[in-house]
Amino acid sequence: MRPVLFILLFLIELTISLSAHTIRPAYLEVTAISEHSYNVKWKVPIEEKIRLHIMPSFPKNCKRDKDSLYRVEDRNIILSYWTLSCKESLLGKKITIDNLKKDQIDVLLYFHDNGLSYFKKIDFKNNVAKIDERMSSATVMKEYIVLGIKHILLGYDHLLFILGLLFIVLEWKMLIKTITAFTVAHSITLAFSILGYVSVDLKFIEVLIALSIMILAVEIVYAHNGKFGLLTKYPWGVAFFFGLIHGFGFASVLMELGLPQSYLTLALLFFNIGIEVGQLLFIGVLVSLYFMLQKLFLKEQLLKGKVFLVYLIGSMAAYWLIERTFT
Repeated sequence: MRPVLFILLFLIELTISLSAHTIRPAYLEVTAISEHSYNVKWKVPIEEKIRLHIMPSFPKNCKRDKDSLYRVEDRNIILSYWTLSCKESLLGKKITIDNLKKDQIDVLLYFHDNGLSYFKKIDFKNNVAKIDERMSSATVMKEYIVLGIKHILLGYDHLLFILGLLFIVLEWKMLIKTITAFTVAHSITLAFSILGYVSVDLKFIEVLIALSIMILAVEIVYAHNGKFGLLTKYPWGVAFFFGLIHGFGFASVLMELGLPQSYLTLALLFFNIGIEVGQLLFIGVLVSLYFMLQKLFLKEQLLKGKVFLVYLIGSMAAYWLIERTFT
């Protein structure tokens, strides 16, 4: 029994440590409003109450217009707007991100000028972007599918919900049906939110996501004791309902990331595809791990380990529920 608990504790510790690393890049959007004037939008995420001191640096012949700075701040982001006046066009010029250090976030840069759209992901290895080429569809697809994969693999609350679904569904056909229902549901609310058809308060959604995990954990314990509820009988239906809630959570992250308006649908589609790829990777690892543990431990030992893990998941969800409600 001890080896099983050791493995389970290691997995939980790994999940918690991963959650401490941000996957939300900063966002810099520069849009031409005249020949040599630009609107600048600069968004920096706040992670674990840590403020990053990165800043964009423009060519020396560019100056910020006086009294044009507008700044908004909440517990998740710092958002700034200003107008930039330059003596010549920024086309062919370099934009630098100052104070970008190793293990910090990436920066997504969008530049728009007279039909030209430029996109580049900036990191600490190369913190300079030269605006000299058009943004390609392939670049957007690549970057947003990677962002989707990173988000789901580091989104510990979403992963714990998927893990709970695996615990409560015993047949392969029903598992595929349940995961598909969850996928379809969160894809719907993700798209509706990004396209502006629905708007929901993020804090409320975070509370509901924690509640959904706690309800799932309770249902698994009931099923273990021979008491089968709605979730056990119709897992795909409940997964669809909770998937709608989780989709709003995905949308909030994507809206914080920023989207190129000229490639809005493409970025949305491939971010969602990235989420699905990440889900399948996570499920694949869990299934492989389960078959490996079956060869190492007795069925009774695995069952005790499962119950322990479910109680741990439920406790974590309860903590998140309280924390997200009162902070």
